[in-house]
Amino acid sequence: MEKGDIAPTTHQHVACMFEGLLVQDPKPPIINVKERWWRKPESVTEIPEIEQIARLWKVNELPMKSVIHMVNQLGIGVEVYTYLDQEFHEAIEHWLARKGASVNVYHYLDINDLFEDFKYNRDVHTLFTPFQEDAFLLGMRATCVRPDGTFGI
Repeated sequence: MEKGDIAPTTHQHVACMFEGLLVQDPKPPIINVKERWWRKPESVTEIPEIEQIARLWKVNELPMKSVIHMVNQLGIGVEVYTYLDQEFHEAIEHWLARKGASVNVYHYLDINDLFEDFKYNRDVHTLFTPFQEDAFLLGMRATCVRPDGTFGI
């Protein structure tokens, strides 16, 4: 209830892409774990593939700081969209939470899948993406931003 209105209020939120914006290269090739002289060598099969890949993600500092600022200081809801496989969903949420951004992560197969949902999800005020082609296809609510800069409302 807001200002005498008894209807439920919905608050708009923003969304941003995971790969290309929050991380530099989300799925680099798997690298074998190096042997260390002080412990028993680990085989690649002992560490799950998803965990190996998540360990190699490199954060883009300024976009991550923007997301953390919107979530924690401004109280704006943020969604993170990814084209990575559904198996990475939990790893992405955990990785973002460790950085200080507790957000919802949504998986899409490709830009066309995102486009279909984006047409009906009117609560998303702005989608921040590093891909100009994606922003062009998604329309006015998508904004192309640089992965080495900040963004926000």
